[in-house]
Amino acid sequence: MADVLKVTTPLSGYDNSTIKNNPQAGQGLQIQNPVDPSKVTRGDNRTDSGGSKDQQLAFQYRSNFGTFLNMVKNTPDLSRILTNVFFQGEDMLTGGVMGEEAAKRIAAFFKAAQMNEEDLLPFLKKQAESSARFSGGIFDKLRQAMAETNSVDLKADILDFIKKFNDMSAGRHILNDISRTVKDMQNLVFKQTREQIEELLKELDLTAKDGDTASNSTLLKEKIVPFLGRYISANHDMGTIRDKISLLTVLISRYENGDREEVLQAFSKLTGYQGFRRFFGDMTPEFFGQMLNQVDMEQAAGKNEWSDQFLEFLRAGISGGAGLENKQMFLGMLQSLVMSESVYMPLLHLAFPLNLNGKKLFSEMWIDPDEEGSSTQSGVSRSARFFVKFDIKELGEFKLVLVYGEDMSSLQLYYPEKMQKSENSIQKGIKAIFEQHRFRLDNLYLQAGGGPSSPVEVFPKIQEGKNSVDVKI
Repeated sequence: MADVLKVTTPLSGYDNSTIKNNPQAGQGLQIQNPVDPSKVTRGDNRTDSGGSKDQQLAFQYRSNFGTFLNMVKNTPDLSRILTNVFFQGEDMLTGGVMGEEAAKRIAAFFKAAQMNEEDLLPFLKKQAESSARFSGGIFDKLRQAMAETNSVDLKADILDFIKKFNDMSAGRHILNDISRTVKDMQNLVFKQTREQIEELLKELDLTAKDGDTASNSTLLKEKIVPFLGRYISANHDMGTIRDKISLLTVLISRYENGDREEVLQAFSKLTGYQGFRRFFGDMTPEFFGQMLNQVDMEQAAGKNEWSDQFLEFLRAGISGGAGLENKQMFLGMLQSLVMSESVYMPLLHLAFPLNLNGKKLFSEMWIDPDEEGSSTQSGVSRSARFFVKFDIKELGEFKLVLVYGEDMSSLQLYYPEKMQKSENSIQKGIKAIFEQHRFRLDNLYLQAGGGPSSPVEVFPKIQEGKNSVDVKI
C-alpha cells in the first residue's frame, strides 16, 4: 500500500517508520504576525495597502484618492491625441469614413477654431469665465464668508445654497438630459411599451423656465419612473435599461433640487447667520428673488457656444461617425477631459485648438489662481501657478511653468530641440512681452526638450490627500 504521506516512494522501499515533514508546512520566517480575524495583530512588514516597504502609506487600502492618482498617471494625453486630430483637419473630412451628419459637426468645429490675433484675448477670457461656474458679486461675497467663518453650519448651508443654485441654472440642460435618457430607454423595450413611453414624453414640458420644476417633476416621479419600474419588474430586465433608470433618478433628483422655491428657502436660511449678514447686510429673500429674475441662466450655467461645438465634435467621434478605428481615440479625449474636472483636481483646466491666422496650434493649461491658500485670508501672500502645454504644427511642443506672486515670479519654458539655436531670440522675446504688459520677471529658465508631462509633477496640491485616511468600502 502506498504511503500517501510521502510524495514519492523511496528507493529503499516503503519505510513507515519515519514521516518526513513537508518543507512548505508551517509559517516561514519571512511571515510576521499573520492575519487572525479573532485578534488584533501588528502590521509589521505587511504591505496590505499595496505599497512596498518604502511606501508605508497608512490606511491607503485602494482608496478613492489613490485610484484618482493612478488614473491621472494612466489617462491618455489629451494634448497628443487632440493635436493629431486637429492637425489632420480636412484630411479627416475627405477620408470617406464618416457620414454626412458627422462631417458637418466636425467641419463646424474646425471653422469655429479659426480666428485672428485680435480675437484671441477675448476668446481666452470667455473660456476662463465660463469655466468658473460661480462668478459675480454675490459669489465673491459668499467666498469671503466661507473663508472667514469658523461655523461649520454656515459653510454647509452656503454649499447647499450653491448646489441648489447650480441645479436651477442648469435646469433646462438637465431636463434635456432626462428627455434624452428616456428616449434611449425606448430603444431597449418592446414596441408596445415604446409607444406608451412616447405618449408620456409628450407631456414633458421642455420649454419650462429654469426653476419652474413642479409640473415636470410630478410627471417624472409619479408616472414615467413608476411605469419604467413596472416594466423592469414584469420582464425581469436587469440589463442596460436598469442602469439607465439609475441615471434617470439622479437627473430627476438634480432637476427637482433646482426648484426656484428651494433656492429662495436656502438663501433665506443663510440670512439667519451673522457671518452671512456681515457681507450681505439686510438683503432679504424677496430682494434676492428679484435679482434672480435678471440673471442670465445660460451664462450662469457656463453656456459657451465654442464648448457646445466641441462637445458635438466629441459626440461625432465617440458615436463612430469619424470611423470606428478612431472611436477609441475620441473616448480617450473624453476620459482625459472628465479626469481634469474631478472633485480631487483643485485646478482650473482649459483646452482648445486654434487656427490662428492660418497657423494651427493646440493649447492645454492648468491654473491654480491661489497657490498658497485662500486669497481672502489676511496676511497671506498670494501667488498663482500655471502649467501650459502648447503644440504649434510647424514647430513642435512647448511646455511652460509660471509662478507669479506678490513677492516673486519665475518662468520655465521647455521648447523643441530643433529651436535650440534660437534660444537667445526666445529669451529676448519673453522679456519684451513681460515689459510690454508691465509684469515682473525675476527668474527665467529655458531648456531644449524635456519638462514635466503631467500636472501632478507641477502642482503639489494634487497630492495633498496622499497620506490621508481615505478608505474605499
